[in-house]
Amino acid sequence: MPASVHGDLPYSRGNVPTPGTSASAQPRESLVRRPAASRMLAGFVFLFAGLMLLYVGYMLHVLDPALLVAVPLCVVGALGLFLGIAMLRRRTVFDARGIHSRGLLRTVHLSWPDSRAGFIVVLAAGERGSVPVVEVGTAGRRIRLSAPRMSSQTRLEAEVDAIWAWALARGYARETMPALQGPGPHIAQAAPPPVTAPRALPVDQTLLAREPLILKDKPNWHGLIPNIVILVFLCILALPAVLGPERTPQAFAGVFREDGTLRLSSGFWILLVAPAGGLVVSVHRIVRERTILSREGLALVGWLTRRVAWPPSSSYFFVRSRRYFGHAEASAWLLDPAGLALRMPGTARFSKDEDQALLAAAAAAQTIWEWGVSRAVAHDDDTYYPVPDDVIEQERRANGRRIAYLTSRGTQALRSSTRLM
Repeated sequence: MPASVHGDLPYSRGNVPTPGTSASAQPRESLVRRPAASRMLAGFVFLFAGLMLLYVGYMLHVLDPALLVAVPLCVVGALGLFLGIAMLRRRTVFDARGIHSRGLLRTVHLSWPDSRAGFIVVLAAGERGSVPVVEVGTAGRRIRLSAPRMSSQTRLEAEVDAIWAWALARGYARETMPALQGPGPHIAQAAPPPVTAPRALPVDQTLLAREPLILKDKPNWHGLIPNIVILVFLCILALPAVLGPERTPQAFAGVFREDGTLRLSSGFWILLVAPAGGLVVSVHRIVRERTILSREGLALVGWLTRRVAWPPSSSYFFVRSRRYFGHAEASAWLLDPAGLALRMPGTARFSKDEDQALLAAAAAAQTIWEWGVSRAVAHDDDTYYPVPDDVIEQERRANGRRIAYLTSRGTQALRSSTRLM
């Protein structure tokens, strides 16, 4: 897969429109994105191996119908054929009519979004860990594209930028929010991008009246419940170790060896420690972690307590997000004077819809800044301060662009986000 789609590409179909040609007579170009070369190669291997196994299984069955090995060979061959077709079929075509993403069973046809912010790069679970993928936000829902997919989230953001520029240059798409077209994290970092702060975000007036203001996270039951269930199950399994062989019911007598020791391996006890540790972390986050706002500055209380003076710009506050168990968590972060990105306890927001979580966390960050402004301890110098870590800065800009896009596109998402505050 080429790393860029700028200019006339070998993967583009058609010719570039020439001056003087009418719009109706101009040839249409298309841009095709397929999976990575390694995945395509694996698809051909699975396809070839599946066909060979099917052929061998069929021939063995013809020669001797009583051979039992023929059926498993045909089953494995059919599975390999299925995997090969699944890998080779996936692709996304970008053209004048829109975006056409072809998956295993169907092709999804989408119109071009009205802004670059309509494309969202997220991390999805893959065969070798998290894989950056592209989603298109349309009509309150997100559609995942089959391609492009890259190993680096930063490279994929750049690829989407280039695809969007390709569509704009040919008139296939139109940017309704040109202010969102800011420089990348490696270009002119001293210049402020146009998405430094969200607009029209709701601010909780009751929180603004409190002094000092203490923010605490609500319990995240999506993380607590699985840990509790696993821990209870493992404790039941380990109960005979506590009771001993004398007080254990006869039905569990088989779990003990002849010398009276339990037949549980060390791996079981390690497995028991993992959910217990997760539960301790979750309870600590609920009971201990908080952000305290005062006129002297901000105190971020966690395992350690960090005290940070009020920053000179609202751009020191930004939003990060992550996904797990089918839900999204977004929280406000603070850039301290040393250049470290610090999570602000008490600003975490959870939702099945990542857009709602982003808006709610951005509203929490806005509330914190407004609290300082209302007491004349925070003053915005209108300067943008980038995060030294390029990965965090890329995510920060992408989330800021998405938040600005959502706040300008209607009130439904804003109304939903206020319920998460």
